[in-house]
Amino acid sequence: MFFLGMSVSVATARMAEIKGATHSSDSAFGYAVLIGNLGIMIGNYLGGIAVHRIGSRAVIRIAILGIAGSQIGYGFAHHLWQISMIAFIAGLCGSFSNVGVNMQGGMIESGIGRSLLPTFHGAWTLGAFSASLLSSVVASHISLQGHLLINCIFSFLGVSAAALVLLSASVDQAVLVHPDNQPDEHVTQSKINPAVAFVAFCASLALLSEASVGDWAGILLHEKFHVTLALSALGYTFFALGQIIGRFTIGKRIDRIGVVAVIRTGGILGGVIYLVSPIVVNIFGSNKPTLILTIMCVQYFVLGLCIAPMPPAFAILAYRIPNISSAKSLAQMQIIGAFGFMLGRFILSTLTHLFGLQGALLLPALTLLATGLLARKLSHE
Repeated sequence: MFFLGMSVSVATARMAEIKGATHSSDSAFGYAVLIGNLGIMIGNYLGGIAVHRIGSRAVIRIAILGIAGSQIGYGFAHHLWQISMIAFIAGLCGSFSNVGVNMQGGMIESGIGRSLLPTFHGAWTLGAFSASLLSSVVASHISLQGHLLINCIFSFLGVSAAALVLLSASVDQAVLVHPDNQPDEHVTQSKINPAVAFVAFCASLALLSEASVGDWAGILLHEKFHVTLALSALGYTFFALGQIIGRFTIGKRIDRIGVVAVIRTGGILGGVIYLVSPIVVNIFGSNKPTLILTIMCVQYFVLGLCIAPMPPAFAILAYRIPNISSAKSLAQMQIIGAFGFMLGRFILSTLTHLFGLQGALLLPALTLLATGLLARKLSHE
Protein backbone atom coordinates (compact mmCIF):
# COMPACT_ATOMS: atom_id res chain seq x y z
CA MET A 1 0.00 0.00 0.00
CA PHE A 2 2.95 2.32 0.58
CA PHE A 3 4.16 1.92 -3.00
CA LEU A 4 0.60 2.15 -4.38
CA GLY A 5 0.24 5.46 -2.52
CA MET A 6 3.46 6.72 -4.08
CA SER A 7 2.34 5.67 -7.53
CA VAL A 8 -1.09 7.29 -7.61
CA SER A 9 -0.20 10.49 -5.72
CA VAL A 10 2.79 11.81 -7.61
CA ALA A 11 0.61 13.32 -10.34
CA THR A 12 -1.77 14.76 -7.74
CA ALA A 13 1.07 16.74 -6.16
CA ARG A 14 1.92 18.35 -9.53
CA MET A 15 -1.67 18.77 -10.72
CA ALA A 16 -1.27 22.53 -11.16
CA GLU A 17 1.42 21.90 -13.81
CA ILE A 18 -0.67 19.19 -15.48
CA LYS A 19 -3.65 21.53 -15.70
CA GLY A 20 -1.44 24.37 -16.92
CA ALA A 21 -0.25 22.27 -19.87
CA THR A 22 -3.86 21.95 -21.08
CA HIS A 23 -4.58 25.73 -20.86
CA SER A 24 -8.10 24.94 -19.66
CA SER A 25 -10.51 26.53 -17.19
CA ASP A 26 -11.16 25.09 -13.73
CA SER A 27 -14.57 23.73 -14.70
CA ALA A 28 -13.39 22.18 -17.99
CA PHE A 29 -10.46 20.51 -16.27
CA GLY A 30 -12.81 19.23 -13.57
CA TYR A 31 -15.11 17.69 -16.19
CA ALA A 32 -12.12 16.00 -17.85
CA VAL A 33 -10.93 14.45 -14.58
CA LEU A 34 -14.52 13.38 -13.88
CA ILE A 35 -14.23 10.61 -16.50
CA GLY A 36 -11.96 8.83 -14.07
CA ASN A 37 -15.01 7.95 -12.01
CA LEU A 38 -16.36 5.78 -14.82
CA GLY A 39 -13.10 3.88 -14.64
CA ILE A 40 -13.48 3.58 -10.87
CA MET A 41 -16.92 1.97 -11.18
CA ILE A 42 -15.79 -0.49 -13.84
CA GLY A 43 -12.59 -1.29 -11.94
CA ASN A 44 -14.48 -2.05 -8.74
CA TYR A 45 -16.88 -4.34 -10.60
CA LEU A 46 -14.09 -6.21 -12.34
CA GLY A 47 -12.06 -6.32 -9.13
CA GLY A 48 -14.85 -8.09 -7.24
CA ILE A 49 -15.05 -10.74 -9.97
CA ALA A 50 -11.29 -11.10 -10.26
CA VAL A 51 -10.77 -11.66 -6.52
CA HIS A 52 -13.10 -14.66 -6.73
CA ARG A 53 -11.37 -16.06 -9.81
CA ILE A 54 -7.66 -15.34 -9.44
CA GLY A 55 -7.24 -14.06 -5.88
CA SER A 56 -6.50 -10.62 -4.44
CA ARG A 57 -2.72 -10.93 -4.77
CA ALA A 58 -2.93 -11.41 -8.54
CA VAL A 59 -5.38 -8.48 -8.75
CA ILE A 60 -2.84 -6.16 -7.14
CA ARG A 61 -0.01 -7.33 -9.39
CA ILE A 62 -2.07 -6.71 -12.52
CA ALA A 63 -3.36 -3.32 -11.37
CA ILE A 64 0.05 -1.75 -10.78
CA LEU A 65 0.84 -2.02 -14.51
CA GLY A 66 -2.04 0.28 -15.42
CA ILE A 67 -1.54 2.60 -12.46
CA ALA A 68 2.12 3.25 -13.24
CA GLY A 69 1.46 3.70 -16.96
CA SER A 70 -1.41 6.14 -16.44
CA GLN A 71 0.55 8.33 -14.01
CA ILE A 72 3.42 8.63 -16.49
CA GLY A 73 0.87 9.58 -19.16
CA TYR A 74 -0.17 12.68 -17.21
CA GLY A 75 3.24 14.19 -17.92
CA PHE A 76 2.67 14.08 -21.68
CA ALA A 77 -0.98 15.26 -21.75
CA HIS A 78 -1.63 18.58 -23.47
CA HIS A 79 -5.33 18.24 -24.32
CA LEU A 80 -8.39 17.62 -22.16
CA TRP A 81 -9.35 14.46 -24.09
CA GLN A 82 -5.96 13.02 -23.11
CA ILE A 83 -6.57 13.93 -19.47
CA SER A 84 -9.95 12.16 -19.62
CA MET A 85 -8.46 9.00 -21.14
CA ILE A 86 -5.63 8.87 -18.61
CA ALA A 87 -7.99 9.57 -15.70
CA PHE A 88 -10.22 6.72 -16.87
CA ILE A 89 -7.32 4.25 -16.93
CA ALA A 90 -6.00 5.51 -13.60
CA GLY A 91 -9.44 5.20 -11.99
CA LEU A 92 -10.03 1.73 -13.41
CA CYS A 93 -6.68 0.31 -12.31
CA GLY A 94 -6.65 2.12 -8.97
CA SER A 95 -10.10 0.83 -7.96
CA PHE A 96 -9.21 -2.63 -9.31
CA SER A 97 -6.28 -2.67 -6.88
CA ASN A 98 -8.40 -1.28 -4.02
CA VAL A 99 -10.62 -4.37 -3.99
CA GLY A 100 -7.51 -6.51 -3.78
CA VAL A 101 -5.71 -4.61 -1.01
CA ASN A 102 -8.88 -4.20 1.08
CA MET A 103 -9.55 -7.93 0.74
CA GLN A 104 -5.99 -8.69 1.84
CA GLY A 105 -6.29 -6.23 4.72
CA GLY A 106 -9.65 -7.61 5.83
CA MET A 107 -8.33 -11.19 5.87
CA ILE A 108 -5.29 -10.20 7.91
CA GLU A 109 -7.38 -8.09 10.29
CA SER A 110 -9.89 -10.90 10.85
CA GLY A 111 -7.14 -13.43 11.43
CA ILE A 112 -5.32 -11.32 14.01
CA GLY A 113 -8.43 -9.83 15.65
CA ARG A 114 -7.34 -6.18 15.62
CA SER A 115 -8.33 -3.09 13.61
CA LEU A 116 -5.43 -3.04 11.17
CA LEU A 117 -7.03 -1.65 8.00
CA PRO A 118 -6.45 1.96 9.15
CA THR A 119 -2.76 1.17 9.58
CA PHE A 120 -2.60 -0.36 6.12
CA HIS A 121 -4.30 2.72 4.67
CA GLY A 122 -1.83 4.78 6.71
CA ALA A 123 0.98 3.09 4.78
CA TRP A 124 -0.78 4.17 1.56
CA THR A 125 -0.91 7.74 2.84
CA LEU A 126 2.74 7.60 3.91
CA GLY A 127 3.56 6.73 0.31
CA ALA A 128 1.39 9.63 -0.91
CA PHE A 129 3.10 11.98 1.53
CA SER A 130 6.54 10.86 0.38
CA ALA A 131 5.61 11.43 -3.27
CA SER A 132 4.11 14.84 -2.49
CA LEU A 133 7.06 15.99 -0.39
CA LEU A 134 9.52 14.91 -3.06
CA SER A 135 7.45 16.84 -5.60
CA SER A 136 7.91 20.02 -3.59
CA VAL A 137 11.66 19.44 -3.50
CA VAL A 138 12.29 18.43 -7.11
CA ALA A 139 9.66 20.50 -8.95
CA SER A 140 12.19 23.23 -9.70
CA HIS A 141 14.93 20.82 -10.76
CA ILE A 142 13.35 17.89 -12.65
CA SER A 143 10.87 18.06 -15.50
CA LEU A 144 7.34 16.83 -14.87
CA GLN A 145 7.81 13.95 -17.31
CA GLY A 146 11.11 12.82 -15.80
CA HIS A 147 9.78 12.99 -12.26
CA LEU A 148 6.67 10.94 -13.07
CA LEU A 149 8.73 8.32 -14.91
CA ILE A 150 11.26 7.85 -12.09
CA ASN A 151 8.57 7.73 -9.40
CA CYS A 152 6.41 5.20 -11.24
CA ILE A 153 9.30 2.85 -12.06
CA PHE A 154 10.29 2.87 -8.39
CA SER A 155 6.74 2.29 -7.13
CA PHE A 156 6.08 -0.42 -9.74
CA LEU A 157 9.13 -2.38 -8.59
CA GLY A 158 8.10 -1.89 -4.95
CA VAL A 159 4.54 -3.21 -5.45
CA SER A 160 5.77 -6.14 -7.53
CA ALA A 161 8.28 -7.16 -4.85
CA ALA A 162 5.85 -6.71 -1.95
CA ALA A 163 3.14 -8.73 -3.71
CA LEU A 164 5.38 -11.81 -3.59
CA VAL A 165 4.69 -12.20 0.15
CA LEU A 166 0.95 -11.41 0.18
CA LEU A 167 -1.65 -14.07 1.04
CA SER A 168 -2.21 -16.55 -1.77
CA ALA A 169 -5.42 -17.15 -3.74
CA SER A 170 -6.15 -20.24 -1.63
CA VAL A 171 -6.64 -18.01 1.41
CA ASP A 172 -9.11 -15.84 -0.52
CA GLN A 173 -11.09 -18.92 -1.48
CA ALA A 174 -11.12 -20.23 2.09
CA VAL A 175 -12.59 -16.93 3.31
CA LEU A 176 -15.10 -16.54 0.48
CA VAL A 177 -16.63 -20.02 0.96
CA HIS A 178 -17.17 -19.44 4.69
CA PRO A 179 -20.91 -19.55 5.59
CA ASP A 180 -20.87 -15.94 6.84
CA ASN A 181 -19.79 -14.82 3.38
CA GLN A 182 -22.52 -16.64 1.51
CA PRO A 183 -25.49 -14.62 0.20
CA ASP A 184 -28.86 -14.66 1.94
CA GLU A 185 -31.60 -14.93 -0.70
CA HIS A 186 -34.00 -12.80 1.35
CA VAL A 187 -31.43 -10.01 1.75
CA THR A 188 -30.11 -10.02 -1.80
CA GLN A 189 -33.30 -10.35 -3.88
CA SER A 190 -32.74 -6.79 -5.15
CA LYS A 191 -29.11 -7.73 -6.06
CA ILE A 192 -27.90 -4.76 -4.02
CA ASN A 193 -27.61 -5.23 -0.28
CA PRO A 194 -29.34 -2.21 1.37
CA ALA A 195 -26.75 -2.03 4.14
CA VAL A 196 -23.96 -1.93 1.54
CA ALA A 197 -25.82 0.81 -0.36
CA PHE A 198 -26.10 3.05 2.70
CA VAL A 199 -22.46 2.53 3.67
CA ALA A 200 -21.51 3.34 0.07
CA PHE A 201 -23.56 6.55 0.08
CA CYS A 202 -21.83 7.79 3.23
CA ALA A 203 -18.45 6.73 1.82
CA SER A 204 -19.06 8.73 -1.38
CA LEU A 205 -19.71 11.90 0.65
CA ALA A 206 -16.42 11.49 2.49
CA LEU A 207 -14.59 10.55 -0.71
CA LEU A 208 -15.66 13.76 -2.45
CA SER A 209 -14.21 15.76 0.43
CA GLU A 210 -10.95 13.81 0.34
CA ALA A 211 -10.57 13.99 -3.45
CA SER A 212 -11.32 17.72 -3.50
CA VAL A 213 -8.01 18.30 -1.72
CA GLY A 214 -6.05 16.21 -4.21
CA ASP A 215 -7.82 17.73 -7.21
CA TRP A 216 -7.86 21.37 -6.20
CA ALA A 217 -5.43 22.16 -3.34
CA GLY A 218 -2.45 22.89 -5.57
CA ILE A 219 -4.57 24.75 -8.13
CA LEU A 220 -6.28 26.84 -5.43
CA LEU A 221 -2.98 27.82 -3.80
CA HIS A 222 -1.20 28.61 -7.06
CA GLU A 223 -3.88 30.22 -9.21
CA LYS A 224 -6.12 31.86 -6.61
CA PHE A 225 -3.68 32.66 -3.78
CA HIS A 226 -0.60 33.18 -6.02
CA VAL A 227 1.65 30.70 -4.22
CA THR A 228 4.60 29.45 -6.30
CA LEU A 229 4.31 26.09 -8.07
CA ALA A 230 6.83 24.44 -5.76
CA LEU A 231 5.13 25.69 -2.59
CA SER A 232 1.63 24.95 -3.89
CA ALA A 233 2.38 21.23 -3.46
CA LEU A 234 2.64 21.84 0.30
CA GLY A 235 -1.16 21.93 0.63
CA TYR A 236 -1.50 18.27 -0.34
CA THR A 237 1.72 17.44 1.53
CA PHE A 238 0.27 18.69 4.84
CA PHE A 239 -3.01 16.93 4.09
CA ALA A 240 -1.12 13.67 3.56
CA LEU A 241 0.87 14.25 6.75
CA GLY A 242 -2.37 14.62 8.72
CA GLN A 243 -3.67 11.42 7.14
CA ILE A 244 -0.53 9.52 8.08
CA ILE A 245 -0.81 10.50 11.74
CA GLY A 246 -4.56 9.84 11.72
CA ARG A 247 -4.37 6.42 10.12
CA PHE A 248 -1.50 5.11 12.19
CA THR A 249 -3.25 6.11 15.43
CA ILE A 250 -6.90 5.45 14.60
CA GLY A 251 -6.85 1.66 14.94
CA LYS A 252 -6.75 1.72 18.75
CA ARG A 253 -9.47 4.39 18.80
CA ILE A 254 -11.72 2.22 16.63
CA ASP A 255 -11.17 -0.70 18.99
CA ARG A 256 -12.03 1.55 21.95
CA ILE A 257 -15.03 3.62 20.78
CA GLY A 258 -16.11 1.91 17.55
CA VAL A 259 -15.98 2.65 13.84
CA VAL A 260 -19.11 4.80 13.71
CA ALA A 261 -18.03 7.13 16.53
CA VAL A 262 -14.76 7.77 14.72
CA ILE A 263 -16.64 8.63 11.51
CA ARG A 264 -19.00 10.98 13.37
CA THR A 265 -16.18 12.90 15.09
CA GLY A 266 -14.03 13.24 11.98
CA GLY A 267 -16.94 14.27 9.77
CA ILE A 268 -18.30 17.00 12.01
CA LEU A 269 -14.94 18.47 13.05
CA GLY A 270 -13.47 18.29 9.55
CA GLY A 271 -16.57 19.78 7.94
CA VAL A 272 -16.51 22.76 10.29
CA ILE A 273 -12.79 23.36 9.65
CA TYR A 274 -13.31 23.14 5.88
CA LEU A 275 -16.10 25.73 6.09
CA VAL A 276 -14.39 28.17 8.47
CA SER A 277 -10.82 28.29 7.10
CA PRO A 278 -11.61 30.14 3.82
CA ILE A 279 -13.47 32.78 5.85
CA VAL A 280 -10.41 33.24 8.08
CA VAL A 281 -8.16 33.56 5.01
CA ASN A 282 -10.40 36.22 3.45
CA ILE A 283 -10.51 38.22 6.68
CA PHE A 284 -6.89 38.05 7.80
CA GLY A 285 -4.85 36.87 4.82
CA SER A 286 -5.45 39.57 2.21
CA ASN A 287 -2.15 40.32 0.37
CA LYS A 288 -0.20 38.15 2.84
CA PRO A 289 0.91 35.04 0.89
CA THR A 290 2.88 33.58 3.80
CA LEU A 291 -0.07 33.88 6.17
CA ILE A 292 -2.41 32.42 3.54
CA LEU A 293 -0.11 29.45 2.97
CA THR A 294 0.20 28.89 6.73
CA ILE A 295 -3.56 28.97 7.33
CA MET A 296 -4.30 26.70 4.38
CA CYS A 297 -1.60 24.19 5.34
CA VAL A 298 -3.03 24.03 8.88
CA GLN A 299 -6.50 23.50 7.39
CA TYR A 300 -5.29 20.69 5.15
CA PHE A 301 -3.41 19.07 8.02
CA VAL A 302 -6.52 19.02 10.24
CA LEU A 303 -8.61 17.79 7.31
CA GLY A 304 -6.11 14.98 6.83
CA LEU A 305 -6.52 13.97 10.49
CA CYS A 306 -10.32 14.02 10.22
CA ILE A 307 -10.68 12.28 6.85
CA ALA A 308 -7.94 9.71 7.54
CA PRO A 309 -10.22 7.08 9.13
CA MET A 310 -12.96 7.33 6.50
CA PRO A 311 -11.79 4.94 3.72
CA PRO A 312 -10.61 2.17 6.08
CA ALA A 313 -13.63 2.65 8.37
CA PHE A 314 -16.10 2.18 5.53
CA ALA A 315 -14.06 -0.76 4.22
CA ILE A 316 -14.25 -2.34 7.69
CA LEU A 317 -18.04 -1.87 7.76
CA ALA A 318 -18.46 -3.34 4.28
CA TYR A 319 -16.20 -6.30 5.05
CA ARG A 320 -18.22 -7.11 8.20
CA ILE A 321 -21.72 -6.98 6.67
CA PRO A 322 -23.21 -10.47 7.10
CA ASN A 323 -24.97 -12.63 4.50
CA ILE A 324 -22.89 -11.37 1.60
CA SER A 325 -19.46 -12.26 0.20
CA SER A 326 -16.80 -9.89 1.60
CA ALA A 327 -15.31 -9.37 -1.86
CA LYS A 328 -18.76 -8.66 -3.31
CA SER A 329 -19.62 -6.31 -0.45
CA LEU A 330 -16.39 -4.34 -0.92
CA ALA A 331 -16.89 -4.20 -4.68
CA GLN A 332 -20.56 -3.13 -4.39
CA MET A 333 -19.70 -0.44 -1.85
CA GLN A 334 -16.99 0.98 -4.07
CA ILE A 335 -19.09 0.84 -7.25
CA ILE A 336 -22.03 2.66 -5.66
CA GLY A 337 -19.67 5.03 -3.85
CA ALA A 338 -17.87 5.78 -7.11
CA PHE A 339 -21.18 6.67 -8.79
CA GLY A 340 -22.05 9.07 -5.97
CA PHE A 341 -18.51 10.43 -6.10
CA MET A 342 -18.78 10.99 -9.86
CA LEU A 343 -22.06 12.87 -9.42
CA GLY A 344 -20.48 15.00 -6.70
CA ARG A 345 -17.47 15.76 -8.87
CA PHE A 346 -19.77 16.80 -11.72
CA ILE A 347 -21.67 19.16 -9.44
CA LEU A 348 -18.40 20.54 -8.04
CA SER A 349 -17.02 21.25 -11.54
CA THR A 350 -20.28 23.01 -12.44
CA LEU A 351 -20.11 25.10 -9.29
CA THR A 352 -16.56 26.23 -10.13
CA HIS A 353 -17.96 27.71 -13.34
CA LEU A 354 -20.88 29.40 -11.57
CA PHE A 355 -19.29 30.59 -8.32
CA GLY A 356 -15.53 30.22 -8.73
CA LEU A 357 -13.29 27.63 -7.10
CA GLN A 358 -13.46 29.00 -3.56
CA GLY A 359 -17.25 29.09 -3.61
CA ALA A 360 -17.48 25.61 -5.13
CA LEU A 361 -15.31 24.12 -2.38
CA LEU A 362 -18.14 24.76 0.07
CA LEU A 363 -19.70 21.59 -1.39
CA PRO A 364 -17.03 19.11 -0.18
CA ALA A 365 -17.03 20.91 3.17
CA LEU A 366 -20.77 20.26 3.49
CA THR A 367 -20.50 16.63 2.33
CA LEU A 368 -17.86 15.97 5.01
CA LEU A 369 -20.12 17.53 7.63
CA ALA A 370 -23.03 15.43 6.35
CA THR A 371 -20.92 12.27 6.73
CA GLY A 372 -20.51 13.00 10.42
CA LEU A 373 -24.18 13.84 10.90
CA LEU A 374 -25.28 10.63 9.14
CA ALA A 375 -23.13 8.50 11.41
CA ARG A 376 -26.00 8.04 13.90
CA LYS A 377 -28.20 6.62 11.11
CA LEU A 378 -25.24 4.52 9.96
CA SER A 379 -24.95 3.06 13.45
CA HIS A 380 -28.66 2.17 13.47
CA GLU A 381 -28.44 0.47 10.07
